[in-house]
Amino acid sequence: MEERNRPVFNRADYYRTALKQLGEYTYERRTIVDIDAETTWEQKKGRGGGVRGKAALFNDAPELRHALEDATARRGVRAVLLDEAQHLLKLSSGIRLIDQLDWLKSMTNVTGVVHVLIGTYELLALRHLNGQAARRGLEIHFPRYQFQHEPDQRAFQGVLLTLLQQVPLEVDREALLQQWPYFYERSIGCVGVLKDWLVRAVAATLADGQSILTLARLQEYALPEAQCESMAMEAAAGEQELHYTASRRERLWNLLGMSAAAERKLAAQASTETPATGAAAETEEVPPQKKTSHRVGERAPSRDPVGPTETAMAKPEKCSFSGTAVNLSPAQLTQAGLAKLQCPECGAIWTARVRGPPHPPRANKRVQAVSCWIRQGATWTRSDKSM
Repeated sequence: MEERNRPVFNRADYYRTALKQLGEYTYERRTIVDIDAETTWEQKKGRGGGVRGKAALFNDAPELRHALEDATARRGVRAVLLDEAQHLLKLSSGIRLIDQLDWLKSMTNVTGVVHVLIGTYELLALRHLNGQAARRGLEIHFPRYQFQHEPDQRAFQGVLLTLLQQVPLEVDREALLQQWPYFYERSIGCVGVLKDWLVRAVAATLADGQSILTLARLQEYALPEAQCESMAMEAAAGEQELHYTASRRERLWNLLGMSAAAERKLAAQASTETPATGAAAETEEVPPQKKTSHRVGERAPSRDPVGPTETAMAKPEKCSFSGTAVNLSPAQLTQAGLAKLQCPECGAIWTARVRGPPHPPRANKRVQAVSCWIRQGATWTRSDKSM
């Protein structure tokens, strides 16, 4: 789609270009009319030789539009590709961007033909207009090669080698491939920029009557660093616009009424899912208790018993095994290494604590950091620990 040196997008020019692409250089009314004629039916109808109303505001030509709609249906067109579609956004004053999107939607509905918009990241402005644009449109991103990704580095080198193999001149491909970071720098990882660069250098070499494409010639026709920086900033901004950050995802959850706690619960269930059974551990989140203030003497809300009441169940007594002394010899205690004891009746687990038999308090002073003998049953063992 060409601008034709116009400051704004012209729909009549679009109709004419599309009709010519279909081979429709004329359309039938009652007589044969040239589509490049200066005066059409709408222009003759308006006073002063001009189009009135909304058609004039949009540079529209309804008669040409009807001809295009009829031609697409008659020729069985299934898709319309609009290259450089960012020119659709260049509108005159008084026109909203949503009106341009409605025009495209109307063309699609009437003709039943899919319109494919191909262009720069400026087209991203169309998806934020309304929910209809987001629902009906499908974004397909063709990213540039990223220098920080090793697979992209190998792919870029392969593209560079393929393009050098198509050059109709003598080329030291091995030497130029060693300079692939320079080619990436001056093309910002875009194959289109790299191809145009090589075409300019090859054309200049052929114009000078030379038969060898050198690195010096390529450096001469490389884009300036300032221009590469501007393109890189624009590409990075577009890539950031496409990248859905975590903060924006949290905002979407809030709009849908999905709390962050629910998101964490779903993530925990997904992480604990086992491949064998497919079951996930269920985790319940305890809701925060609301603090309520009660007046003195006011009864707390509770359910009153209705009808005949049954005898309340007796409160379970404490485990009888709690505090029970188990007689073990020092040798048995040392060999077993007991830490827990289980009640034989209810199965409760209790911590075992070693307590010696009662004896009078120690009269002598405590000896520090000396070896001593410890009696265990009928045997004596030496210990290096302090008593």
